[in-house]
Amino acid sequence: MSRPNIEELFRVAGITALTAESPIPIIAEKLRALRAKLNGADPLDRATIRAMLLDFLKDAKVPGAADLVTAALAVADPDGTTQGSAVTFAPVEPWPDPVAGTDLLARLVRTYARFIVLPEGGATTSALWVVHAHAHEAAHISPNLGYTSPEKGCGKTTALHVTSALVPRPLPASNITAAALFRAVEKFRPTLLIDEADTFLAEREELRGILNSGHTRATAVVVRTAGDDFEPRTFSTWCPKAVALIGDLPPTLEDRSIVIRMRRRAPSEAVERLRLDRLAELEPLRRQAARWAVDNLPALKVADPALPEELRDRARDNWRLLVAIAELAGGPWPARARKAAALLSGGTAEGTQAPAVQLLADLRDLFRERGVDRLASADMVEVLTLREDRPWPEWKGGRPLTVRQLARLVGRFGVTPKPIRLGDKTPRGYLLEQFADAFARYLPSDPQQAQQASSGAENSPFPIRNTNPSVADDKSGENPHGDSLVADVADEKGGLEGEAEKGDAWEPEP
Repeated sequence: MSRPNIEELFRVAGITALTAESPIPIIAEKLRALRAKLNGADPLDRATIRAMLLDFLKDAKVPGAADLVTAALAVADPDGTTQGSAVTFAPVEPWPDPVAGTDLLARLVRTYARFIVLPEGGATTSALWVVHAHAHEAAHISPNLGYTSPEKGCGKTTALHVTSALVPRPLPASNITAAALFRAVEKFRPTLLIDEADTFLAEREELRGILNSGHTRATAVVVRTAGDDFEPRTFSTWCPKAVALIGDLPPTLEDRSIVIRMRRRAPSEAVERLRLDRLAELEPLRRQAARWAVDNLPALKVADPALPEELRDRARDNWRLLVAIAELAGGPWPARARKAAALLSGGTAEGTQAPAVQLLADLRDLFRERGVDRLASADMVEVLTLREDRPWPEWKGGRPLTVRQLARLVGRFGVTPKPIRLGDKTPRGYLLEQFADAFARYLPSDPQQAQQASSGAENSPFPIRNTNPSVADDKSGENPHGDSLVADVADEKGGLEGEAEKGDAWEPEP
C-alpha cells in the first residue's frame, strides 16, 4: 500500500485529527476505526501501516504511542498457535479419611529432607508453609516463602519443584510481569512459585510493589483500568507465593517473607536426586494436606497462638498461622515451629539487615569504638567505606558511600546533619544523642557497654585514628506407591528424638 493511500486511510479513520490533547476515549475510537478498516489486510500492508501510524502518533506527541499502536494493530491468532498455552489446574481431591496432623507434618518434612539439604528449621518451615497454602482461606497475613542462596547449585529450584507437587493450584514461573501477576492471581488464585527471581526482580519496581501488596489480605488489591472504556477495576494479589533467587530478596519483600537461606550441599551430606517425572507420586501427600486443612479451617480462623519472644513486629504476623497449624497438629510440632521461627526470623542476623538499619548498627559501633559523642560526616564516610564486609565501599554503581547518601539514609530515622564543634573546627556531622531514638527502636540488642577508644582497639571493626577532642556537653494414608517419592510415616516418637542433633533430616525408626 502506497504512502498516499495510507495517509488517506488515516484521514478517513480520523487518525490525522489526533493531537497530544485528544482525550483517551477519542484516541481509542479512532484506532478502533482504523483497525476495522484493516480487517483482512495483507500482513505486509499491516506492518507498513503500523510503522507509519507509530511515526504519526509520536510526531503528534500522543502519550503512550507505542503501546497504543501495539494494542490497536495486534495480529489476531485464531488457532492460538502464537499465544502460549492456557493456564489449567488439576483439582485437588481431599483425602477420603481424616488425617492426623502429626503424621502429615512428619511426612512433609521427610519429603523435603529426602531431596534437599536445608538449614536447621528449613524443612519444618517448608512443611508448615505447604499446609498454610492449603489453609489460605484462614490467613489474614500471607508470608512469602523465600529460598535464597549465595550461589547456584544450592537446591532452590529443587525446593520449588517439591513445593509445587504439594501445594494447591501451583503456578510456576521463571519470569513474570506485573500485569500477568495480578491478572493470574485475580483469575486463578494460584500458589505462585517464582524461580530465578534474581534475573528480573531487582529492576522491576512495579512488580515488587505488587508482590508486597499481597502480604496482607485487607490491602492485597491493585487498581487498573480495563476494557474499551478504561473502567477502573480492582485486581486481587492475595495468594500464597514462594520465591527463589541467588542473593537476597529486596528489603521490603524480605520483610514480608520467611526466608530459608540455603547453602551448597557438602560432600558428606547425601540426598536423593529428585525425579521430576515422578512428582505425581507426591499427590497422596498433597491430598492429605488438603483434607487436614478443610477439617481444621474453622479452628485456624480463630487461632491466636503464643509466638516466640524473639520475633518482632512483622515477623510475628508472618509466623502466626504457621505456628497455629503446628499447635493444631500437636505432638512435637508446636515446639518445632517455634524453634524454626526463632532460628529463621528471630531478630536480624548481621549481614541480612536492611541497609539503613545496618548503617545504624555500624554507626553505633563507630561511636563506641571512638569513645566520642560526635563525629563529622566526612570522618564517618571515610571509616565506613573501609569496611569490606559491608556495602558501603560499593554503595551505588560500584562507587563508595558519599556524605550526601549517608545523610539520606539516616534521614529516614529523623536524623539530620548539623554543624558540630570539633576543637577549633565546626564541620557538619552528627551528635550521638541524635541517634538515641533510632538505636532504641531499630537495634533491639545492646551487645556491649560503650568502651573508651583506648581499650580493645585490636578487636575493633573500625580503624582507630587520632581525632580532634570532643566537647563534653528468628490419618496420613498408607503409601500406595511402594518405593516412591513419598516418605514413610514416622510415628509421634519414632525418629523425632535426636532431632536437635540432626536438625530436620531425621531418619525414622524401622
